[in-house]
Amino acid sequence: MARNYDNKFGLIILGNSGVGKSFLANILLGREEFKHEFSGQSVTHRTEYQEITIDNNDYAIFNIPGLIEADQSRVNINKREIDYAFQQRPNSLIIYVFGHQFGRIRNEDVVAFNAINEAYPLNPESLLMVVNALPANRSTNYEGEVILMVQDIIARQVSERRMCFLNHINPQNIEERVALRNQFLGAIFELSPREHRKEHDIHLQADEVAMLKQQIQNMKDAFDQNKTEFQNEIRIQQLRYDDLVIQQKMESERFQRIIDQQAEEAIAMRERQTEQVRQMQERLVRMQADHQTMIQEMTNKNNADTALIRQALEQSNQAQAQLRQQITDLTKRSPQVVYRTAEEGGGKHGCAIL
Repeated sequence: MARNYDNKFGLIILGNSGVGKSFLANILLGREEFKHEFSGQSVTHRTEYQEITIDNNDYAIFNIPGLIEADQSRVNINKREIDYAFQQRPNSLIIYVFGHQFGRIRNEDVVAFNAINEAYPLNPESLLMVVNALPANRSTNYEGEVILMVQDIIARQVSERRMCFLNHINPQNIEERVALRNQFLGAIFELSPREHRKEHDIHLQADEVAMLKQQIQNMKDAFDQNKTEFQNEIRIQQLRYDDLVIQQKMESERFQRIIDQQAEEAIAMRERQTEQVRQMQERLVRMQADHQTMIQEMTNKNNADTALIRQALEQSNQAQAQLRQQITDLTKRSPQVVYRTAEEGGGKHGCAIL
C-alpha cells in the first residue's frame, strides 16, 4: 500500500442493502460502530464514517446506504449520499460488496456496480470487489468461475488480487471474527488509494432496475451455456486464486503473530506505567510530608528565614501540581495499536504501539 504522510484518505464501502457493508466496516474497526442486522431492508440511511489508521495513513471508513431501492426518491437520496463520500475523500480505496443467492452473485448488485462505475470510473489499483457471507463448503472451482463470470458481465479485466471471497461466520465467535478481519485486511493491503472524480451523475431509475437485472441474467445464462468451452481457463484462474490464498494466509498468520506480540507488549507497557505511577505517588507523599515540615519550621524562624521558607513552599506547591498532572496523564495514556506495512525483513503487514 502506498504511503502518504500528508493526505487523509477514504475507505468507501459500497453495495446494496443487505450485503453486509456495516458488518464488514465494524470488522475492520474491531468494534461495533455501525448499526447492522441480517435483513433485506436498508439499515443505513445516511452516510456514516469512522477513522482508522492503516499504514501510517488516516482513513475514513464510509458506510453508505445501498443504491437500489423500490422508491425513486430513496434512490435519489442514496445517489447524493454516495456523491458525498467521494466529495469528502476523492483519494480513496473502494470496497464494493456483492451479495449472493446460493452462491450466485445477485443481479441487482451488478446493476448498482455498473451505475456507480460509469459515474465514478473505479481505478483497479484502488478497487476491491468482495463476495460476502459465502458458505465455507462450496464447489472446488467456485472462485475461478466467479472471477471469470464477473469479468464477463462487467466488461473489465479482473485480477484475482482484486476479488475477495469472505465466508459466512458466527458473529459471536471471536476467532472467526479475527480470521475474517485478517483476511479482509490482507486483501486491502494490496490496494493503493487513487483519486476518483465524477464524470457524470449516477444514472439509475427505479423503474429500469428490473430490465437491467434481466440483462445481467441473460449475460450470466450465456456464460453458463459456454462454460464448458473454457473449463481450462477456470481451472487456471482457480489455481492462481488458491496460490494467492496460501500467500495471504501465511501473511495473515504472520500478521496475527505481530498483533499478539504487540498485545503482550501493550500489557507490559501498562504494567510499567502502573509501576511509574506508584513510584510517582510515593514521591508525592514524600513531597507533601516535606511541605508540612517546612510549614512547622516557619513558625519557629525569624522573618528572613520565613521568606525563604515561603519561597520553598511555593516551589513545593508547583512541583506537586506538576507531579499530579504527570500522574493523571500517565494514568489516562493507553497503548494504541496502529496497522501499518513493514518494509524490513521482506514483511508486508504489521502494527505498532504508539
